[in-house]
Amino acid sequence: MVPCRYCCKDIHEQASSCPQCGGVLKSPVPATTSESGSLWMAIASLVLGVLGILALAEDSKHGKEELIGMGIILSAGLALGVTSLGNKKAGKGMAIAGVVLLSLSLLVLLGSF
Repeated sequence: MVPCRYCCKDIHEQASSCPQCGGVLKSPVPATTSESGSLWMAIASLVLGVLGILALAEDSKHGKEELIGMGIILSAGLALGVTSLGNKKAGKGMAIAGVVLLSLSLLVLLGSF
């Protein structure tokens, strides 16, 4: 038994609130979730990775401006994927797949210059 910090009555040491005065002694334990957050970063990373592979696998010649634009978009997708993995957001598998596809796309893009 421990004294309540509000009314000094004896209460059980694991009580979350005092039965005498109603004072809250402990905050309730939040429900833990292994995966929280939104999926948008992981999905965006995966979609940009797939589009990057498809665009660079095409046989047509790309101009220098197009390649620079693709590089910017692919870099943004890679940043989204890495951020999603770093924040432990939901959709970890999609983010990993997006990062892998985007990394391959950027390697192919660098070989195009």
